[in-house]
Amino acid sequence: MPVDYRAPNINARSLGQHLRRIREILELSYSDAASHLGVNADWLARVETGFGPVTPAQVAEILDAYGTPRHIRDVLVDLASRPEGPPWLAHHVGRMKALVRDIYTVESESSLVHTFGIGRIPELARCEEYARLVFEHHIPEVDVEQEWDLLRSRQQHRPGGEPRTLDVILDGFMLEHHGGPPDVLRAQLTHLLDLPADGRSTVRVIPPDTGVHAGINGSFDVLEYPGLPDRISIVHTALGIDAAQADLWDTWHRIEEVTLTPEDSRTYLTDLRTTLAEQ
Repeated sequence: MPVDYRAPNINARSLGQHLRRIREILELSYSDAASHLGVNADWLARVETGFGPVTPAQVAEILDAYGTPRHIRDVLVDLASRPEGPPWLAHHVGRMKALVRDIYTVESESSLVHTFGIGRIPELARCEEYARLVFEHHIPEVDVEQEWDLLRSRQQHRPGGEPRTLDVILDGFMLEHHGGPPDVLRAQLTHLLDLPADGRSTVRVIPPDTGVHAGINGSFDVLEYPGLPDRISIVHTALGIDAAQADLWDTWHRIEEVTLTPEDSRTYLTDLRTTLAEQ
């Protein structure tokens, strides 16, 4: 049964929060700001909560009237063009909770994703063969074609029309003891080796003999955004994707301390693929 929710998409709410923050920095009340902008105070309040429709041109007018710096203005005007999130998400929102919808929306806005995988390959770094294998064994049962369509859209998305950068860290013990069909794992390793070919992305591996490390509690992502200081942390559990209860940036840096270099990681992945080919 489709999930019934009434909360606006997080893009609309985030835009409203930024507008409210700027207004409060200027120490303007709703009535004062509305008078200054020449708009209705009730409409402005709805915009700031994400419930009021607002066009990019209207956002530009508000920010210009507030005297907002150009780089912040441009980011927020761009955000106003996607109040419902990426177009491809519309095909899937009816079957997911509002929180999951919002997580995929904020992920789609991030141009730099730091993604750590333990137990399984991170979702954004999965090849089709590996992803389908995971979906086929998902509990509860899912529609494999539907799930792959969603994941492929997430992987191919270009935030703001620009290529995305992936910063991937994998647990080496997981890679060596993953199990599964060798041909699927070879395909996944080839995909990981191909990722850095874009000249932006990196793949690093934690040596299998490292033992306990900062990432032992589970897989997660840290999302960054151009022109904004915000970071968002996302966790992946057996129950699905969720918002982290804390900023995991420090955890990411602690994990980085025990990884191989990108060059040594590439050698490790190449050797592991060769070993699998001999099986």
